[in-house]
Amino acid sequence: MNTRRIVITAAFLILAGAAVIGWFKVVAHPAPVACGYCLRPLHANVKVTAEIDGKRAEVCCPRCAITEANQEHKPVRLITVHDYSTGKAMSPDKAWYVEGSRVLACDHGAMHMDEMKDTQEMAYDRCSPGTLTFATKQEAADFTAANGGAVISFEQLMSEAKFQ
Repeated sequence: MNTRRIVITAAFLILAGAAVIGWFKVVAHPAPVACGYCLRPLHANVKVTAEIDGKRAEVCCPRCAITEANQEHKPVRLITVHDYSTGKAMSPDKAWYVEGSRVLACDHGAMHMDEMKDTQEMAYDRCSPGTLTFATKQEAADFTAANGGAVISFEQLMSEAKFQ
């Protein structure tokens, strides 16, 4: 009888612990769905994990992380990037990047208007020129042949970060 009570209590405690852990992961700390800097939606095939001044964030694209670091006058480190073709995570220094293609990775759907409801032209976009990531130089070259842009290396991309 006493053993049965111990087993039931242990099972209850395990279930309660699992429920607390589940709540903590889903409710208290859900996976990010928006860029940590510009609040645009995160897409699996272009998102980046970046670190600026020791603080990590999920970011919509490499360009957004570099722009944020330059605006904050702080160093940036790209931790993981995702292949545009497959969405697989990879090391940033092994990837190839395409800048300035016709494909918009970070598009915001809202039109900007002033107080008189006149539309405004965009003069600045922190994610421009769009930067997409590819696993191989050949994939990046094939993409630029179809969509324009320029293939650059990780070193070239990071040279645009002013505070390294």
